Amino acid sequence: MKRYKDILIIEDDEDDREILEEIFRDLGYRNKLIFFSDSTEALDYLRQPEIEPFIIISDINMPKLGGFELRNIILEEEILRDKDIPYIFISNASDEHSIKTANKLSAQGYIHKGDDYNKYKEKIRNLIDYWVENINSFTSKRA
Repeated sequence: MKRYKDILIIEDDEDDREILEEIFRDLGYRNKLIFFSDSTEALDYLRQPEIEPFIIISDINMPKLGGFELRNIILEEEILRDKDIPYIFISNASDEHSIKTANKLSAQGYIHKGDDYNKYKEKIRNLIDYWVENINSFTSKRA
């Protein structure tokens, strides 16, 4: 079932990756976490036909290829677009321009990281629970 598939996390900051790893460990989800510090490597990984993760969580500001650029490539390439993977931005930026850009790229979410671990963990819990429920609802309607 798709809800137990891998969660891709694209984050160039090692401390932020460690925080997310701790959050997912605390929340106890069964999904395997696959981390990429380089979004170009994540793109190569996603282009493999058999790769269909549950969700992509991506930082915005990264070297080589930023999160917005990565999302745009996914939308432009049919093989990637057809995988229909929820794409969530995470960022310390909370300015109107960043949020509008994310919306224009049809992102399924935008989470502000912030400084409060518990609030960040709750945001991640709400995000994953939403998509698990969304997939469960869709699957049960098709049966």
